[in-house]
Amino acid sequence: MLLNHLIQSLRQPDHWLYGSWLDTAIRYRRMRLGLLWLLVPTAVYIWGIGGFLASMQPGLDASRFLAHVALGFAVFRMVSAVMTDSTSVFSGFQYFIYDGHLRLTDYILRNLARSFYYFLLSLPLVLAAAIASPDFTPAGLPLATLGLAVVLVNLFSFSVLLGLAGARYPDLGELMGSVMMAAFLVTPVVWYPGAVPADSTAGLLMRANPFHHLLVAVRAPLLGETIDPASWLYLPILTVAGLAAAALAYRGCARRVAAWL
Repeated sequence: MLLNHLIQSLRQPDHWLYGSWLDTAIRYRRMRLGLLWLLVPTAVYIWGIGGFLASMQPGLDASRFLAHVALGFAVFRMVSAVMTDSTSVFSGFQYFIYDGHLRLTDYILRNLARSFYYFLLSLPLVLAAAIASPDFTPAGLPLATLGLAVVLVNLFSFSVLLGLAGARYPDLGELMGSVMMAAFLVTPVVWYPGAVPADSTAGLLMRANPFHHLLVAVRAPLLGETIDPASWLYLPILTVAGLAAAALAYRGCARRVAAWL
């Protein structure tokens, strides 16, 4: 059922592809800088927070660290936005659902596409910081693109599960904000994975954290970093298990969403 609805949504992208861009454009249309405001958080985080943290660590190569922070922030920001917004994705379109538009994959893809647009619009600043690093490896772009595809597939699975759970339990949205804040602390966005010993509690939490492996899949190839062998095992298992869980949950719960809302 999930696969059928997904294929139909991909064949008819007018609702989610155009709608998600319209959501973004309308939000900023009355502002003087328009969509350029989307670059402000990225710039502040990379050169503001990243630069501040680099200055607190004498001997640290600032250009390498800023590239690490830039790519990490861009990916984690997209992941965090999708995870948080997914908990209320169906309630935001409840009148469409009441009218009989029960192909829920349209709303899931719309939420995912909106966050992906933010990611794409931030890329000029992210790439500027990455290229300034002596570790930047253009040859890693194909593998990083594949890693980004893996991230998007997993975000789709997470969105299905969180969207269904959020329709049944509206309080989940409040909880998810705290969960993502905690996830940020145990994900190496503003610190290096090698900073924590593998056998320490922090190291175990980091390696059990799916966001760490998703982030590494995009960042490591571009910065010439070694990908932990555990990630090569973790990511396929996470992807397959996530898709299977999403398909089962969608089959059992999709028809109940209208009643839950």
